[in-house]
Amino acid sequence: MSTCALPYHAFAPALLSVTRTAPRHLLRTSSRPSSSTRPFSSISLLPGFLDAFPTPSKHSSSPQDCLRQQKLTYLKDSLIRGRSPSRVWADYTALLNVMGFDTLPLEIHQQVLRQCTPPSAELRVSTAKRLAAGNAPSAPHIHEGRFQAIIRNIRASDARPELSDYHFILEQFAAVGHHIGAMHVYKELIGANIMPQPRTFGLCLQAIAHRMQLPVQKQHKEHLSVETRRMMSDLVREMRRLRIAFTSANLDLTMRILKETLDMETFEELMKWGYGIDLSNPDCPPVEFYGAQNLKADLGMDTQTNRLPRPQVFSTAALNTTIEILGRIGNVSKLVQAFEVLTNPLPRAKEHMFSSFDDDDDFGVAASPTSPPYIPPHATPNTTSYIMLIRHLCTIGHATLARHYINEAMYYDRQKDGRTKTSIKKNRSAIPAPKISVNRGTFLPALGLSNRTKNLSLTRWLTRKLPGVLRRKRYNLEYYTKYKEKMEKQAQALKEIEQRRATKLAAIQKTRTTSSNADSPITSLLSTGAQTVDSPVTSPTPEKPVSLLERSRQNRPKEESIFEIDIDTIPELPSAPFQESVRLIDLDLHIRVLQRDIAELQDFSQRVDFLLGRTVQRVKEGLGRRVWAGKDIYLAHENRRRQVSREDWIKDVNFTNRRADDQFSRAPVMMPDTSPAATRKFFQSNQTAHRELPQRVLSHLHSMPSGE
Repeated sequence: MSTCALPYHAFAPALLSVTRTAPRHLLRTSSRPSSSTRPFSSISLLPGFLDAFPTPSKHSSSPQDCLRQQKLTYLKDSLIRGRSPSRVWADYTALLNVMGFDTLPLEIHQQVLRQCTPPSAELRVSTAKRLAAGNAPSAPHIHEGRFQAIIRNIRASDARPELSDYHFILEQFAAVGHHIGAMHVYKELIGANIMPQPRTFGLCLQAIAHRMQLPVQKQHKEHLSVETRRMMSDLVREMRRLRIAFTSANLDLTMRILKETLDMETFEELMKWGYGIDLSNPDCPPVEFYGAQNLKADLGMDTQTNRLPRPQVFSTAALNTTIEILGRIGNVSKLVQAFEVLTNPLPRAKEHMFSSFDDDDDFGVAASPTSPPYIPPHATPNTTSYIMLIRHLCTIGHATLARHYINEAMYYDRQKDGRTKTSIKKNRSAIPAPKISVNRGTFLPALGLSNRTKNLSLTRWLTRKLPGVLRRKRYNLEYYTKYKEKMEKQAQALKEIEQRRATKLAAIQKTRTTSSNADSPITSLLSTGAQTVDSPVTSPTPEKPVSLLERSRQNRPKEESIFEIDIDTIPELPSAPFQESVRLIDLDLHIRVLQRDIAELQDFSQRVDFLLGRTVQRVKEGLGRRVWAGKDIYLAHENRRRQVSREDWIKDVNFTNRRADDQFSRAPVMMPDTSPAATRKFFQSNQTAHRELPQRVLSHLHSMPSGE
């Protein structure tokens, strides 16, 4: 079902017209001086706005015409000077009350529409503060009625609202998160036969995304999720029906909404339409995107109007968002399939496809084998990609897949580190920074899974892997620290050489300028020699390559807020294959990251050892209770269940005393001594401590000053 047929109940077109029952009150309000004005420089007047005001007639002297001209002058002054929105609206309504059957030009209505409400930035802040304080407004937008009245007045004057007018209303609704009103504005826009633009959909998506970020009561969360999911599905279908391409801003907003709604059907349509990826068959192009286009081209129907838009570039950020959404949905098969294909696509997937029609050589002409191979969209994973993938797999409960991808991350970490060291040994100036690095976040989800499910094999596997990772990171830290010190020494030596050279050249220059006999052969020879020495100073020197130590650290990209996304500009798609920008390595940052990872992994390794011991102890205690109760237990070496005697159980389990330096225990550990003297001494000291404790407290209270 299209969006136009949805029963949205906001921005209703039926609204009472501007009242004419209290003209005296409106006249008093319009003549009152404004207490707050906006700076004139911040008001952008529409083209032709000043010419739209009618010129006063010289032969008209009736009181009605004079009053009308006065109200028109008031409104013109308020709009030009940038008066407060209340003053502009009062002057506008006062003028309409005296207009009679005459109509105002379209430009005046449009300028009033833009100045009858505060800026969207102010409304965004005030609305968020009210909702955070629990003061939900009765109407999502305080001036929604003004917008309805102005749009209706434009239609009553036999004019037609423009797309920019609807965009202004959508921008206001997006600032307060009025998603229902935004969808109804879109419905009215389509009903007026106005072709929407990518900015139109971007503003609707902005309103939905902002509403999901605002506070909402618990009883309304489910309803809001269902409502936004339906709106998202309608918007994606409308963009597909109108053949409007996804811009990067619209894709970003849509992905943020899908993270909360988790609508799998809409997400699959978005991947097809936005990136040209069919999640059901990622190795092949989607039929809706490429198949229909080739069919129309063969039939001679490929025109500019029915041509499908080109897909957006699939980057690492888009890959991480895809993993996050599929992981939240909980579809393990699609999650693993999408990660494997979108990170390492099959080079010639089309050659491995089988079709039963290939064997029928009796009909038609064989297809030309010279068609270009299809290269599916793909991206390079980074550390965040593996962390998110492992976290979702552990949340679902797939220990085998989680262990596989931890091994894969460790393998790529070693590979990237080896390439970096090779580039350093070859003295290359531009060395790319490694994108994958194993850290505490890589192993933490596996530890949580093993702790929840009491999977001792996974915990023991972690205890075997962590020492090797720590050993390699300590070696890397020592290697890069020594290389940094070497580079610092080289830079200091070069600096000293340049200083000595500059001092020597300054002395030669001083000797040449202070020479009195410029015509003598010796002086000429010295001058020639000095010029020869000074020639490197005057000649342009080539730029030295920037070393790894001197390269400034690039700022990491941060996630923009909803209203920082530029939905106005539509960037052109690259004609050549897209290549992500390569970040060069920064030695200082790389050393700091290694130091942080080592410190975190050391604490994590101790925590894993403690959890392993605690889990083993609890399993032994649980089985021990069954043995003491005379129940059977499962023995792995016999592969059957049977009863075990208490003596055999104590011998097989091999209980040991708890360590005295256990830092993770919640209670102080005291190693008991079985000797009678020690036991008697313990109880005597304990009783002495209890007897002395109240006396110490009383003596402390008596020693306190009286003022306290």
